[in-house]
Amino acid sequence: MADPNVRHMKWWGWGHEDVSFSDADKPKLWPYLESELGSQDSDPIPPVKFEEVTLPVAKENAPLLETLKNALADDQISTGKKDRLIHAAGKAFRDLLRLRRGQVDYAPDLIVYPASEEDVVAIVNSANEHDAVIIPFGGGTNIAGCLEPHDKAGRFVVSLDMCRMHRVLEVDKRSLTARMEAGVYGPHMEEQLEEHDVTLGHFPDSFVHSTLGGWVATRSCGMQSDKYGKIEDMVIGIRMVTPSGTIISRTVPKASNGIDIRQLCIGSEGILGVITEVTMQVHRVPEYKEFDGWIFPDFESGAAALHDCMRLGCMPVIARLNDPKKTALSAAFKKVQSPFKDFIGKCVKWYLGNIKRIDFKNCCMMIVACEGDYDTFHMQRRESAHIFRKRGGVCLGTSPGRSFQEAKFDFPHVRDYLMDRGVMGDVSETATTWKNLIPLYKITMAAIDKAIRDTGVDPWVGCHISHNYHTGASLYFTFGCRQIEGREMEQYLYIKKAAEDAFMANGGTVSHHHAVGTEHLPWIEEDISPTGVKAVQALKDGLDPKGVMNPGKIIPGESPLKEWGLTEETIQSFNKVD
Repeated sequence: MADPNVRHMKWWGWGHEDVSFSDADKPKLWPYLESELGSQDSDPIPPVKFEEVTLPVAKENAPLLETLKNALADDQISTGKKDRLIHAAGKAFRDLLRLRRGQVDYAPDLIVYPASEEDVVAIVNSANEHDAVIIPFGGGTNIAGCLEPHDKAGRFVVSLDMCRMHRVLEVDKRSLTARMEAGVYGPHMEEQLEEHDVTLGHFPDSFVHSTLGGWVATRSCGMQSDKYGKIEDMVIGIRMVTPSGTIISRTVPKASNGIDIRQLCIGSEGILGVITEVTMQVHRVPEYKEFDGWIFPDFESGAAALHDCMRLGCMPVIARLNDPKKTALSAAFKKVQSPFKDFIGKCVKWYLGNIKRIDFKNCCMMIVACEGDYDTFHMQRRESAHIFRKRGGVCLGTSPGRSFQEAKFDFPHVRDYLMDRGVMGDVSETATTWKNLIPLYKITMAAIDKAIRDTGVDPWVGCHISHNYHTGASLYFTFGCRQIEGREMEQYLYIKKAAEDAFMANGGTVSHHHAVGTEHLPWIEEDISPTGVKAVQALKDGLDPKGVMNPGKIIPGESPLKEWGLTEETIQSFNKVD
């Protein structure tokens, strides 16, 4: 069984069983979506009940089971239906579409809960000896298919759940490092770090439900990356158990000791081994922090302001720029206001429209957060504000920023809300250079829009920039539309393909921070080159010659698009829709 102090997410959606997204205090949300997607009278589409789900019959591997029973306690091993179902998939749209229908094609045969690195070694060695497969499992939040418990050879599948390994082992306040077990969830990690007055500074959308090991294995990125970097920028030392032994890197700031073994582990998505422990760079908790909202006349102006901040060295810790569609959606998310606040809001809108000449159809909201000691905080806020104003930005004060702060971890819940109403809602994200940022944005927006229209329904497509670097930034696209009954999966894959094709043809990458998994396999060879795939395969063969660790991820098969689920016939059928 899982650690009693850890609550896994519900098997069919995002968050815990007793938590769901509600629009009761957001009266503008559904009317806005209906106006964009077209009105449609339909009954809610709830997920099937747990009792109605049938799992694949668990395979048998008596020698493995006997070995594990000798190495682990009874409560560290489970074959229960609920545990198998929770570990049957991640949270990709494809996963949820199947799960909500009770369509479970693959499920692990056994769940194990190691409590130490020694346990992990015993589990990995046992699987290697007894012809089994291991799927490392953190919080289960992955949306790229990294957790799919499938083996083409039909071997016994073990889901290795890290939730019992959740301790912060050591904090070095002088060096500002923290040595931590990989199974620690975001909130619990920060609670432990706070006792030492430090923070990791890594807050992805999945923060509440994801683990440190998962972040490292998928090269995650948090909302405060403009200051703290992506997860690969934070890793100082690492331990990873492989079928060939345990990789251990020294805890040093930099080295010239050949190929960086840390980077071979980071982003490995479980195909090489199980990350058990990570030493991370941490930071002192900032004295001051404040969120602000800014409005820009258009997306190009806001992007130029971000580039200026990065170039001049005054980038805020968070700078999240919404395009017009995402700005409109954010406005529809507003809670019911008091009469006084509603009056103030109308006055602000009048001022923006009549005095500042803001075009509300094209304007773009930016959420900004500055932090640091007194001098750093005020300098960062003052200098970035100067740049924003030069680019046509107008400050809206702290209210929009604080609203974002309150709801920043709630957005993943919205997808379940949409699926209940027969609406597809998903994302594709990439990164590119500053020179290429706006061209790639325009091309991808048009490609996704066309793909949705090809399927015969009205589109909603928006984008935001949320991670900025010296040489470029990320583009995070969100899209939605009415689902075509009976063709929901084909429709999704067709639209998703359009986004990834646009990235590859126009100077992007398959993913900035969501990983490869199975979701992006059709494009990985084009992204990292055929020789790059050979390098990954060679590393896999060297560390995991029997293919024990998480097969079918990162390294594509002979027909990746077909294996992905999209046929040429399906593509042509949508291309023919008027």
